[in-house]
Amino acid sequence: MSEALPDGVGVARAEHFDSVAQQRYAATLGIWAWLITELLLFAALFLVALITRIQHPEATVEAARHLKFWIGAVNTVVLICSSLTMSMAIEFSRMGWQRAMVRAMLATAALGALFLVFKGYEYYADYQEHMMPFLSGRPYELAQSPASRLFVNLYYVATSLHALHLFTGIAILLGMTWKAAKPGFLGRHQNWIEVYGLYWHFIDLVWILAFPILYVVNR
Repeated sequence: MSEALPDGVGVARAEHFDSVAQQRYAATLGIWAWLITELLLFAALFLVALITRIQHPEATVEAARHLKFWIGAVNTVVLICSSLTMSMAIEFSRMGWQRAMVRAMLATAALGALFLVFKGYEYYADYQEHMMPFLSGRPYELAQSPASRLFVNLYYVATSLHALHLFTGIAILLGMTWKAAKPGFLGRHQNWIEVYGLYWHFIDLVWILAFPILYVVNR
């Protein structure tokens, strides 16, 4: 960051860095390098989904009809709102508004948890409708359409992997919030909020890509 921070806001330099600026740059570069590898993973899954749609259009559309479009849409709004609250937390941290920052972080975690509640309900509804082809002891609703299994299984891999990232993000965020509520946190670790914010926005970006590819395109 190039802008000057107010008194009481900054980063405690670690011994192996020559300057705080170098430390900030290294942290940002590290998180970006990791996020790019994660994005490549999800990109491969989404690419396979699109190829499946091209090669087996009827089977894919038939399977997609069982997806809960309204839940996907609501969850998209929920995560967009969580990106807003996370951005607010970052901005509050730069201004030194510790209490407002903590509240914004808690709001972000709550919105993430709400997403998981909706997603859990969607999985439960899928179970009730026999739309889990990977369960050997339970008949698959679209057994007459073998090609649909590929799309449905791909849907579960992509969304459950995203949910795992989100659950991990919530756990990390709550732990960070506990530390951030302590006096002097912003004077030593303000960059933690910014670096973590990149991870949260990545989670949101993945879902913003997943929703149209899995729910919208195939309808």
